[in-house]
Amino acid sequence: MTHRTIRRRGAIAALVAPAVIAAVPAVASAAPVIAADAICVRPVQPASGGLTAPPLAVTGSGFGPGAQVTLRRGARSISGVAGADGTISAQLSVFDLLTGTVPRSTPFTVVAEDAGGPGGTPPAQGVSNTINLRAAPLAFSATPKRARPSAKVTFKLSGFTPDLPIYAHYRYGGKVRANVKFGRASNPCGLLTVKRRQIPVSNPQTGLWRVQFDQSPRFSAKSTPRLSASINVFRTYVNR
Repeated sequence: MTHRTIRRRGAIAALVAPAVIAAVPAVASAAPVIAADAICVRPVQPASGGLTAPPLAVTGSGFGPGAQVTLRRGARSISGVAGADGTISAQLSVFDLLTGTVPRSTPFTVVAEDAGGPGGTPPAQGVSNTINLRAAPLAFSATPKRARPSAKVTFKLSGFTPDLPIYAHYRYGGKVRANVKFGRASNPCGLLTVKRRQIPVSNPQTGLWRVQFDQSPRFSAKSTPRLSASINVFRTYVNR
């Protein structure tokens, strides 16, 4: 009987600059309104392989000129002063939502509150609209963790580029032995759940196999985004 164990390689490591609020030219609206530059935040990966967590850009208008404005993401918040035209621009850190190794899509919200200026001038404009967003780490899992190479296992992936196919490249002894199209990453968080054979090769040799998940039909060590794993194939003997 042949089994395997699977190990995940690669971890996210990033520094995000402190969030700040600054005035930007815009046309003020009758009530506070905010918007974000993304629907789902995903890590960014250069060809060198390290992962970074880009901040979420939030803009808004309709705030009181010079009013104290607080942006909230769950229990986290930053504060600043609206510009003379009642606008704001902020960079919110989402690093904590992108550091996991479990494939997922995490919902979160962002809201702004105008508390007015010193002494009530300008008067408080109240709470803005709430933005509903999601965050997805670049991650994968395989279930069960131990199975025959020919058995089908459930692969779950997240954080890939939406609307593009995800491929698995199987290598042994430094050579590519199989390229398998898993399916298309969903929009907007790049998720995919699929059942495939553990190793799509007849009678795979024992030893260490390496798998790279990416979005290129052919294997390249510099494809981005990418995730790597290893599969240890070994024989077991049963006494009869």
